[in-house]
Amino acid sequence: MHRRHLLWMLPILLLPALGCATPPGQPGACPKSIQEVLADPRLLREVGDAAVKNGDYEMAYRYVALLQTLHPESAEAQDLYPAAAKLFKRAYLRNRIKHPKSVWVNSEPAFMFQWLASFFEEGGETFPQEQADLLFLGMPYNVWEEFERYAEGRRKLFAYWQLQATADDGKIESVSGTWQPGSGRAVSGASN
Repeated sequence: MHRRHLLWMLPILLLPALGCATPPGQPGACPKSIQEVLADPRLLREVGDAAVKNGDYEMAYRYVALLQTLHPESAEAQDLYPAAAKLFKRAYLRNRIKHPKSVWVNSEPAFMFQWLASFFEEGGETFPQEQADLLFLGMPYNVWEEFERYAEGRRKLFAYWQLQATADDGKIESVSGTWQPGSGRAVSGASN
């Protein structure tokens, strides 16, 4: 993950992560520093879950993204992709018109594409249908176009994949991928 991605999140995380009311040494006590939170996947997961319970979905996404970035192999990060995709879509759709220059529209799609790409690397010739559906279905078609540009820049990873999306009324209805060794890469889409 890009360190630049982390930098925009750290100031946002400082206050809630360190603003605990429980004194040190007691059960549920707050960590002494932001470094402790960042170093412990369990703590990152706890503050992310607390943000969801408080209805602060954009903050919850930031904790999920940090957990995936800093501790991708941890037990706490293993099942977070579905939650991240849902939280990302919510923030993207809320911000794309009101705040088109926000990180949700400009840099977060690439983070989610990178996370999705990790399922291609792990799965070999199997298209990660569930993960692709979670990220793309119901999203504006321009998100698929952004993914096309992302995939184009990563020819080695997507070299043998025929990827396609269909949309109706500007919203993605389906995505698919077929492994085609020797054919070269193609990413395409159709919108009605």
